[in-house]
Amino acid sequence: MVELTEKMIMKTVFPRVLKATIWGSITFLIVYYLPMQFLSTGILPLDYSVALLDFAMISVFFVVVGQLLSGTIIGCGFGIARALVIMFFFFSVADGGIFSLMLPITEVTIEFTVDLSIVLLMIVSVNLFDIAKNLLEAITLLTDKTTEIEID
Repeated sequence: MVELTEKMIMKTVFPRVLKATIWGSITFLIVYYLPMQFLSTGILPLDYSVALLDFAMISVFFVVVGQLLSGTIIGCGFGIARALVIMFFFFSVADGGIFSLMLPITEVTIEFTVDLSIVLLMIVSVNLFDIAKNLLEAITLLTDKTTEIEID
C-alpha cells in the first residue's frame, strides 16, 4: 500500500485538487452564470432556469471528479457515467426532442413548438463516442499496467 506522505500530497494530490477547483469554477461560470445573465435580460425563457441549474450541477460534479480521478480506471468509469447521465438529462428535459413554449401576447396566446430531435440525436451520438473513448482509455490503462516490467 502506498504511504501518504507530505511530499506525495504536495506533488500529486494538491495540484489535482487545485486543477479540479479551477475547472469546476470555470465550468460553473460558463454553464450557469453566463446563461443566467441572458435569462435576466429576457432572451431565454424562464421555464429553463431550473433545468439550467441542474445541468450546471451535473457538469461541475463530473468536471471536478474527472479532474481528481484523471488517469485512473475509476476516472474512466466516471467518464462513462457522465455520458449516460447527460444523455438521460437531455432526453428528460427535451421531452424526446420537442420543445414547446407558450407566449402570452396581449389577448392571444401563441404556442411555439420546435422539433429538435436531430440535435438530440447529435448529443446522444457525441456521448456514445465519449463512452467508447472512455472504454478504450480503460483498456489502455489496464494493458499498460499488466505489461509493466518492474526491475529492482
